[in-house]
Amino acid sequence: MTVLTPELELLGPDATTRTTVVRPGMCGPGSLFVGQVGDWTWDTVSALCDTNVYTARDADGMPTYLAFHYIHLRGGADLHVRGMTFGDVLRVDSRSFASGSESVLTLHEIRRGDRPGRVVDPDEFYAHPDPGCLYAQNFNRWVVRGPSGGNGDLRSASPPGFRHGHLPALPARHSPRRAYAELRALGAEPDPPDPLDRLALDYPVDPSRDLNGVGLLYFASYFSIVDWAALRLWRHRGGTDAGYLRRIVLDQRMSYLGNTDVGAVLRVRVSRWPGGDVPGADETVRVVLADRDTGRPLAVALAQTRTEGGTWA
Repeated sequence: MTVLTPELELLGPDATTRTTVVRPGMCGPGSLFVGQVGDWTWDTVSALCDTNVYTARDADGMPTYLAFHYIHLRGGADLHVRGMTFGDVLRVDSRSFASGSESVLTLHEIRRGDRPGRVVDPDEFYAHPDPGCLYAQNFNRWVVRGPSGGNGDLRSASPPGFRHGHLPALPARHSPRRAYAELRALGAEPDPPDPLDRLALDYPVDPSRDLNGVGLLYFASYFSIVDWAALRLWRHRGGTDAGYLRRIVLDQRMSYLGNTDVGAVLRVRVSRWPGGDVPGADETVRVVLADRDTGRPLAVALAQTRTEGGTWA
């Protein structure tokens, strides 16, 4: 049975649309809006694939989760992740694409205003032609906890009723697997030589803030930790908090490599370079997360920002 949330409408067998209002719990300088995009992804897949993503179980009856594997958000000066406020009306057009029985890709086009819904065209999506659109793609994989019951040995396991054969195939040139691999490889690149452009930090996983309702390190918490590290590098270079809040994040992407348990301490390497390959970006920040004790990699993130002319005050 198709699972629809109240404001979600079907545009076809592979596409949905919704009009929504930005509420206090889904905007701000942190990871709140990213978490909302994740919820929209789960809603869309639930509606299109006859699977209640929120309560899914594998063939053995164990809870299985549509975990976030790769996320890419691309905005502009007119609309970006941290550029929304209370009461903004958004149209969210979404479309899911086939990626086998254990994963799915979902594209979202987010625009201001109560406008007619449209089916997302992948070639147009990846060209990012509209400065008034925030483009968000999520590549998700079904995972279940392994025999230990912990978060460090998640394995693939899709629910038996997950219907995906009707979803269209994405052109190979837009493959999220390739983008994921390229970003992961960047995590092994050396840090810049200037000590002002790099920091290594320790971050204890906070059980009061970082976990979701099933005890996993919440995917949006990774974004929060990345922001925490980027702010400390900004301060390390002499920037003020007010200057940090004026930054516009034009392009942000993250590859998730693993999860971890309460009590873990993350080693966070953050570094930056001037410029970027996104129009308007004057700074690129890379953040690499790993388990401090084992060295096990957890995530690689890259953000290209406009720092309001490079000012720091």
